[in-house]
Amino acid sequence: MKRVLVLGLGNPILSDDGVGIRVARRLRDFNLPADILEASAAGFRVVDEIIGYDRLVLVDAVMTGRVAPGTLHRFSFDDFSRALHNTSPHDISLFQAFEIMRREGEKLPETIAIYGIEIADSSTFSEELTPAVEAAVEHIAQVIRREQFPPTD
Repeated sequence: MKRVLVLGLGNPILSDDGVGIRVARRLRDFNLPADILEASAAGFRVVDEIIGYDRLVLVDAVMTGRVAPGTLHRFSFDDFSRALHNTSPHDISLFQAFEIMRREGEKLPETIAIYGIEIADSSTFSEELTPAVEAAVEHIAQVIRREQFPPTD
């Protein structure tokens, strides 16, 4: 059986930035055939958690300003690795860490699905999501569940 990891990324005390973690928590309620983890940091800080999995489902906040908050985006690994804001001044990006680990011969997931949730606010200190993003959490969790873990008959 293939090992699957769902990783919710974000900062749960910066308003909408915590939406990836909130969706991961909701996915945990479904008892999916996957490990479900939360992380507030990326780069080398989480890449050790990913080693050994066959499939990775990442859930994170994005702010494009082109669509309404709460809109679900789907990215490939290559799409998201070129995103402008995928780095922290304190760490390398998750995508840079992946490339380094691949060169080192580590077993990284063969399949990576990335879900980005459009947000409105990532700078207000709050554990609450904005209303539009909060309203989207259940729907997005259901979409990810349906797309990544379809029922088997």
